[in-house]
Amino acid sequence: MTTKRLARTAERQELSDFVRHCRQQASPESFGLQATGRRRTSGLRREEVATLAGVGLTWYTWFEQGRAINVSDDFLSRLARGLRLDRAEREHLYALAGHVPLSRGEEQGGAPPAVVSMIRTLPDPAYVMNSRWDVLAFNDAAARLFPAMREDDPNMLRIVFFSARYREIVRDWRHSAKLMFLKARHDYLTGGRDPLLRCLLDRIMDDFPVARDWWREPEIVRIGNTEKELSQASGGWRRYDLSVLLYEGRPEIRIIVYARKDTDAVLMS
Repeated sequence: MTTKRLARTAERQELSDFVRHCRQQASPESFGLQATGRRRTSGLRREEVATLAGVGLTWYTWFEQGRAINVSDDFLSRLARGLRLDRAEREHLYALAGHVPLSRGEEQGGAPPAVVSMIRTLPDPAYVMNSRWDVLAFNDAAARLFPAMREDDPNMLRIVFFSARYREIVRDWRHSAKLMFLKARHDYLTGGRDPLLRCLLDRIMDDFPVARDWWREPEIVRIGNTEKELSQASGGWRRYDLSVLLYEGRPEIRIIVYARKDTDAVLMS
């Protein structure tokens, strides 16, 4: 079997695992279905998913099994609605099924000048990155928090995984690193499968074998607002609200702002 066919077989297996996971995680009661009789599997039955989605049972079964069939956008849309997938899960489903516009992610330009000027006026740490996780611009507060940003061609994934400084200042590095990796995996799968981003993800998996298990996890995480605890030079920990802002007309541009919480007191260990 050729390398290309092996890769496609692996992708179909990922798709099969993900769809089955979504079906098994769905609660029959939440769909108004009576849990009559003894269910052999958790979640919904295949015939129930097919009915809820309005698709043929045989076609859905083949799709979940990862068979080499072609499905339409309408089929995927019906399935996503039937399973009540959220936005991240819907994007992941489309990506694994090969329904990703290849134009996304192909162009990775610099940060818009107006955005650069804006973040430089902010007192809190802020930076701009693209869907490849390259840091395109940052303010002084961000550079003090993450000195590696001043290095050539900074990238947040490299900072998270290969910067000793990041490990020192973040509470629960493993949890933070896993979330970052899953978000980057989502960007890769749904953003045109950028080869440079894939190279970086492969390097992470080579250096951190646990990341290979993360890659296979059915959990879907997309980039978005979150909370993080970072250590302070004066001692203790401080919570930050991370806001992710998008730039109209440039969907690959993300503006990340760290807004400090607990301004009157620093959390002690």
